[in-house]
Formats: sequence, C-alpha cells, structure tokens
Amino acid sequence: MHRMRLRHARRFHHPHHAGRRILFGLGVIGVGVLALLDNLQVFGLPLLRTFWPLALVLLGLARLIWPRHAGSWLFGTALIAVGALLTAQNLGYTRLELRDWWPVLVILAGLSILLRGLLPNRQHHALGMARDTSTLEHGEQVSIDASFASIEQQNDSRSFKGGRIDVNFGGVELDLHRAAMDGPEATLDISARFSGVELRVPRDWLVVVQITATLGSVEDQTLPPMNPTQRLVLRGDATFSGVEIKN
Repeated sequence: MHRMRLRHARRFHHPHHAGRRILFGLGVIGVGVLALLDNLQVFGLPLLRTFWPLALVLLGLARLIWPRHAGSWLFGTALIAVGALLTAQNLGYTRLELRDWWPVLVILAGLSILLRGLLPNRQHHALGMARDTSTLEHGEQVSIDASFASIEQQNDSRSFKGGRIDVNFGGVELDLHRAAMDGPEATLDISARFSGVELRVPRDWLVVVQITATLGSVEDQTLPPMNPTQRLVLRGDATFSGVEIKN
C-alpha cells in the first residue's frame, strides 16, 4: 500500500496534456465524420482520401502550441508543411514526389536532434517546455507506450529484468541509473517511429545494442565497465527516430 501511495505521489499530469488529448480527440472525430460522409456519398469528392493529411497539420499545431523540447517547433512546422502539401496534391493544385523529397525529413530530424543537444533538458522549463507525465516505478520490468506523447520515467528496481518501450510520434526518457539487476542480463525491446528515446543506465552495466535504425540513429555514449558482470541488451527498431544511451 505504501508503495502504491509513493507511486501515485510521484505521478504528475501537466495541464497541457489535457489540451493535446482534446486536439487529438477532435482529429479522430474529424476522421470519423469524413469516413461517414464518404460512406453516405454526400459529396462526389472522396473526403477521407483527400483530406487525411490535415491530421498531420493538427499534429504540427499541437507541437507548436505545446512544445516538449527545443526541436518541437521545427518538427511541428515540418508536419504542417507536409500535411498542407499533401492536401494540395490530393486536390490537384500541386504535384509532390515523395521519393525526391524524403531526404528533407532526415535533415529536419537531424536539426531537431541538434537543437535538443544545444538546449539541454534543464532549459526546457525556462522555455515553457513541459512533459506529459513523470513517474517513479519500482517494477522488475518497464512497459511504456507513448503515442503523440512525451513520457519521463524513473525505475529503481533492485531486480531489473528489462521490458519494452513502444513510441510513435513522441518522446521517452527512461532513467535506470538507480536500478540494479539480480541476474547477469536484462533485455529491453525498443520500437520507435518518428520519435526520440533517451536511456540512462548505471556505470557498471555493459550495454549491448542490437537495434536496427532505418533513416534514424542509435548513439551509445556509455563508458564500458572494466570488468562487466551485468549487461543490458537493447533490441528493436528505430524508424525516423533517434535513440541515445548514456550513463
């Protein structure tokens, strides 16, 4: 019971999180309305197929209104631009060849990561960049799902065994520097798409990276211990995403 109270006391929901939920809910309702109008054949134009990129515009607006890190404005602007261009193409006003322009997304992702490095986390509060949730966990395994959200979690388990992180269009920071293993190895599965993942591990853990990066990056900044007795194996994939591991 005491542990449950401690966990509840360490959980914070920023008021901006509700605003993002409302905007996301309105976007889902909009998709449903367009699909219904298409099924009823109210208009001759296929609305859902034509205007679905406006969902990217809404997501971009959310990033601009409620930034989570120094690169949010850049990512938000890019989403708005892509959504607007795709909508214009569906309406026949322009012609956009994604196979020619996809490297621009890689450049923007790199610029976003660069800005996060130039403006570290301690400056986020001064810039009005808050996180959705911050939690302290004690379980042996982590289970994090973040879609269109940012999650910061700490884990101080004394028998850490790994777990999973699944993030889409969001950000996850997992701090394990106070955790410990009671066995030789733990496995953490990471699946990231258009997202950022930052992982902090104890100095006496050996990190083994087995993550496939597709138009993304995986950076291991940890210092390998002299005589490692425990190791953390990272598996999974990073698509248009960045994964950073540090002590």
